[in-house]
Amino acid sequence: MNRAFCNSCQKLVPARSVPRDGKVFLVKDCPDCGETTTYISSDAASYQRKRSIDFDYDYHGCLTNCTSCEHHHNPRFTFVNVTNRCNVNCPICFDNVPGLGFEFEPPIEYFERVFEDLAKFDPKPAVCLFGGEPTVREDLFDIIRMCRSYGMRARVFTNGLKLADEEYCRRLAKTRAELLISYDGANPETYAVLRGTCKVLELKRKAIENVGKLGNVGRRRVTIVSVISKGLNDEVIPELFEFCHSRRRFIGTLYLMPLCHTWDTADWDFDPERITTEGVEALVNDAFPEHEVEFLPLGFVHQFGTLMRSIGKEPLPYGAHPNCESAYFLVSDGEKYVPVGHYLRGSALDLGNTFMRLEKRLAARVERWKTSLTGRVLSALHLKQAALRMRGLGALMLFLTRHVRFGRFLKGRGLTKLLHAILLPIEIVLRRGTSKAIRRHTNVQGHLRVVVLPLEDNHVLETERLERCPTVQAYYDPETDEVRYIPLCAWKLHNKKILRKIADHYTAAVS
Repeated sequence: MNRAFCNSCQKLVPARSVPRDGKVFLVKDCPDCGETTTYISSDAASYQRKRSIDFDYDYHGCLTNCTSCEHHHNPRFTFVNVTNRCNVNCPICFDNVPGLGFEFEPPIEYFERVFEDLAKFDPKPAVCLFGGEPTVREDLFDIIRMCRSYGMRARVFTNGLKLADEEYCRRLAKTRAELLISYDGANPETYAVLRGTCKVLELKRKAIENVGKLGNVGRRRVTIVSVISKGLNDEVIPELFEFCHSRRRFIGTLYLMPLCHTWDTADWDFDPERITTEGVEALVNDAFPEHEVEFLPLGFVHQFGTLMRSIGKEPLPYGAHPNCESAYFLVSDGEKYVPVGHYLRGSALDLGNTFMRLEKRLAARVERWKTSLTGRVLSALHLKQAALRMRGLGALMLFLTRHVRFGRFLKGRGLTKLLHAILLPIEIVLRRGTSKAIRRHTNVQGHLRVVVLPLEDNHVLETERLERCPTVQAYYDPETDEVRYIPLCAWKLHNKKILRKIADHYTAAVS
């Protein structure tokens, strides 16, 4: 049963998503307060389309008792709070000192315990160091090195202000940590409202330019994170695409985050109309009036485990609910980004269903090979993986032949285009660098992954989304000597009590 929090009494009650007038509302059925509703999607058709390509999932019946639940004890992405101090203290943030009412900054041995536990998972999750503002910690570089010493990818989610110092930026980049930098466009008024001061804009731009000067040190290791607020900066999408394209050598991903209403309007007099995931997707579509942009659930790619393994790749570690993150690819033609659909035949839904059929056929073949004579022979000759690879590559080549518009995709004309068509698959099969081969033989000169994040405030929280969240907040409880994991969207339900307890423990230990 799906559940959500009653808008009146805040109890966890049965809930359902209901389409009304082309939108979607989360209807909560409270036995005490009656029916209450929350607006969760601006496009019912898109919302339902994402659900139509979802795989089966065995729900356990989440009750949001996250501090004792073991269900999320296999995270794919992990956030770790390193401090709640910040050099900005944005009014939209609930994780800083003003938002929590106390200071949280545990000693470095705290992180050793967290990383030690995370490193036991297979595959090991990526770790994002979070705040507050991580760069205000003097020992941040030591924490990053510690994380990497356990074989995990380290990310730093930063407002970027300290990276405006060129030497600090270089030191941070040399740690090989991936950088997630918040940047909400070039309008100072946006920062005056969302960040409390417009002065941060110049420093952010300087920080991003500093990363761009680092050559291969910062290559494709930067994600831009942009908060989108209706009526304030919802016209910024085309500007962000131009900004990322001119820096495509080192910016590989753009996260678009609908503004989450996490504050009390009695404390901060700002109450814009809610913008939803599908609302942000529509803004992306509007940026390309000559094209149809169809986002797919980011968790959708998690379903192609057999296909990914057949071509020698690890399955992508998502697996989220279809109404969580959504993703789309933009492709650079050398001058600008264009939607990937420009190079493809068929709708995103049609292509997704084609991949689903391919995955099922490959999975069925792998299952047959476990007991069949063919499978035993291939195993004896150590050729099973090679045979599966040929099947996977052959199926992908057939897919490309049917669905790629090669006239737009390949370089050249006439016989030159034919030569590129012949050389491209040969170089890919011979593993001579897929990315270089694509740039050499096609009009694709780079790409940008665009991810629209879900709403996370309490009124839109659904237990079905929560139960399938592959992203967690990790923390170490020094009193019980346990590392615990809480789904990211539920963190604000528990963070104040948890972080206060940890902060008090280490304060007492010093005393």
